[in-house]
Amino acid sequence: MLNRPPHPEEELLCFNAEKVYDWVILQETVNQNVPAADLGALAIDPCGPTVSNLAVRCYLIDPATGNPLPQNAEITVVETADRQDREFIIDGVEVELQRVSFEKTLSLVVEFTGFDGTTPFLEISDPIEIEIPESVFLCAPEGTRLVVRISDVTCSATVNCVATALESVDISLNVCQSVQAVADVTLELEASFCEPRDLLAVDECPTPVIPRQCPVVFPGTSKPCPPKK
Repeated sequence: MLNRPPHPEEELLCFNAEKVYDWVILQETVNQNVPAADLGALAIDPCGPTVSNLAVRCYLIDPATGNPLPQNAEITVVETADRQDREFIIDGVEVELQRVSFEKTLSLVVEFTGFDGTTPFLEISDPIEIEIPESVFLCAPEGTRLVVRISDVTCSATVNCVATALESVDISLNVCQSVQAVADVTLELEASFCEPRDLLAVDECPTPVIPRQCPVVFPGTSKPCPPKK
């Protein structure tokens, strides 16, 4: 056991934290036609005459690394206009909210898989940037900032062929995003300090273990052993 002093009394402590002033979930659907030239140089034309079993999908990526964007990833947004105050009556109470207009730029790639003759292939397009403007009323007074995270994404892509050449790709992107107005604050809480726990008690030599028995099979219950004389 650790030799510890008596547990300290609770006291007021200060913490730096991020206060959420408002929080909404926004959904946005974007349909965009992407010309073949914007997809980059593809070694195998997905519409080529030797291509079969073609499958196409699209997904968001981190523009800094090129890796698939993880769930709940924070994305950079740019406010495109000054915040405008507006009065609302909510549950009979007058509340002042701010109209916040911003724009986010998402990067996605299109992935093609299939067979070129009898050889399987996988190729990925160059990153495609999609700009999405947004506007929402939030409790976002001066001094707050926006934190936007992607909470859910569905993306589908369809190829458009002319003869045996890729002309373009139609992309349908549905994005759900968590939008928060936040600010850094210092909180005063009544709490006590944590202390390290005791080490677990581990025996150096374990107690011998008796092998598991099968009493139903032996000696059984239908023919009990005769008593000793």
